[in-house]
Amino acid sequence: MNKEQNSQNDGLSLIKVLTSDDGMLGYIMLTKNTEGSTAFSNEQLKEALIKNHINTGINEEVVLRLAQRPIFNLKIKVAQGQMAIAGEDGCLHYLVKRDSEYSPEYNENAEGLVDYKNLNYFQMVKKNQVLCEITKEKEGIDGINIFGEEICAKIGKEMVFSIGKNTLFSEDETKIISSCDGIVRFVQNKLDINDMLHIPSNVDFRTGNIEFSGDVIVDGDVCTGFSVKSDGNIIIRGVVEDAHIEAAGNLHISKGLMGGFRREITVGKDFNCHYIENAILNVKGDISADYIIDSKITCLGNIKLAGNKELINGGEISLAGQLSAKEIGTERERMTKIRIIGIETIDTIAVEKLKIKIQNGDLQLKVLIDKANQLNQSTLSEDEMPMLEKLQIKTLGKQITRLKEQLKSDVFEAKRLENELITEYCGCVIAKRKLHRGVRISFGDNIFQFELASLDRCKIYYDNGEIVQGVL
Repeated sequence: MNKEQNSQNDGLSLIKVLTSDDGMLGYIMLTKNTEGSTAFSNEQLKEALIKNHINTGINEEVVLRLAQRPIFNLKIKVAQGQMAIAGEDGCLHYLVKRDSEYSPEYNENAEGLVDYKNLNYFQMVKKNQVLCEITKEKEGIDGINIFGEEICAKIGKEMVFSIGKNTLFSEDETKIISSCDGIVRFVQNKLDINDMLHIPSNVDFRTGNIEFSGDVIVDGDVCTGFSVKSDGNIIIRGVVEDAHIEAAGNLHISKGLMGGFRREITVGKDFNCHYIENAILNVKGDISADYIIDSKITCLGNIKLAGNKELINGGEISLAGQLSAKEIGTERERMTKIRIIGIETIDTIAVEKLKIKIQNGDLQLKVLIDKANQLNQSTLSEDEMPMLEKLQIKTLGKQITRLKEQLKSDVFEAKRLENELITEYCGCVIAKRKLHRGVRISFGDNIFQFELASLDRCKIYYDNGEIVQGVL
């Protein structure tokens, strides 16, 4: 071997190549020879990298500078791989709020009055309004390490969804837009726009009675004797007189309701109104208003008064939930009836325990019958059978009879409990200021009684078979 070859081999032995654990970074560390100085060529450094299988991501400029001006006993990064870039999943970005996120804002003036006229109780959109932006999935970019090995990128997931009623895709399919004016409604994860009927005036002789499958908006009043029926929501921006209103969804009356005890208001969900007087109401959801006077109301939800008066005076109110007001009744002890509706349920815990007991009894009965059958299969006659076996058969027979009788009794008891309804009173009455003596509160046949002229800041509720008077 000549001197040039020896010199080259010596140079390679002084070049140490290091790599990171993930194979993404490569380093060179140079060492001086025993004479204290060593020269390296660009080719020697590259040969050392190739000898260590590094063939990708080499920084030629750094290698050249290192050859020209060696740096000893330090790791110098000379190669770097390309990391894989993961793909992005497709997603939807809604520009409207979900039903549970949207709520009307109560704007109070300096006098503490709620502005029911400008209360946007429903989330409404216009035709061609953008409802949702669609981000499609993106493919990832594969990477490569310094050894030339490919690193596969994670693939983005496609967003699976469907458009709802009265919505459509934009031309480039990156947006969902409304195809009509309407009200936002989410049905599970699908966005619907309920189209609506807009009456820009009163409901009177000019319009006649209104009956519509979608939502209805009335800019004016609903006059005496007329009716508005909707399979959706109803918004009335004026006053409802002695009229018939029937809404399968929510009902909002901006100004107030002045009934005449002749026509009923029926609401499938929530009812919002400034005031309620002389009305007959049947509401399956919650009721919110400023005050209620001389009305007959059945409400399966809560009744919350919010505004300047927060007063209930006269009439009859039946509800399943919580009634909250500042003042209930009057100082003149005018009769105001409030009845908490009981919810009928069965004793599910007792029924479940009996069913488990019956199930275990059936298994035990099967074991006893199998034992009895095995003993009865003996080829010996009764006279030849040992006394012990006779006693075992007799004992098993008695046990089987007793267990059958017990199972029959348990099955009967379980059916009885399933048919026996227990009444629970979950509702309550809250008077944030005063509860006057003329107010009659009842939980079924139990009537709340008090001797004082009024009660201050109290909560009346039912617990363990008794009416309880709490303090706020």
